[in-house]
Amino acid sequence: MTQAAWRRGATDALFWSLLYTALWSLFAVGEGWLLGVPSIALAVALSLWLGLRPMAMRLIALPGFLGFFLKHMLLGGWDVARRALQPRCPLQPAWHPYPLRSRSPRVRLLLSALVGLLPGTLASRVDADELRVHVLDERLPWQTTVAELERRLERLLGVEGRR
Repeated sequence: MTQAAWRRGATDALFWSLLYTALWSLFAVGEGWLLGVPSIALAVALSLWLGLRPMAMRLIALPGFLGFFLKHMLLGGWDVARRALQPRCPLQPAWHPYPLRSRSPRVRLLLSALVGLLPGTLASRVDADELRVHVLDERLPWQTTVAELERRLERLLGVEGRR
């Protein structure tokens, strides 16, 4: 094993160890370390064995992404609460295809996971180059928000592979 490969493996192991430790601490509320430590070690070993690499991110794009995402997540929560408290609020639910522009599997996966936290939207699946999206009100400009989220994810992950 070359020194560069060993260094990359050690860096990946450190990343996965920190991530899984943080997740265990969060989900187990800082308890259960007798089970947590072996579980974390097993998860790190499995991640390394599978050759999983940490996602590279452009830290310069992170504040803009977080600001955009948090703003729209709060707007989504507000919209759902408003519709729940005001039953007369008009709805026009529908399923729509959203044409994916990014070729990156990571961007597509994260986009499909994060769309459900945007105002009035939920992604169900990715078919070829299309994301199936359910919207509460198809009259709202959901396409521009999803497109902007896709662009920001590409910037954050350093992906330039647009069709």
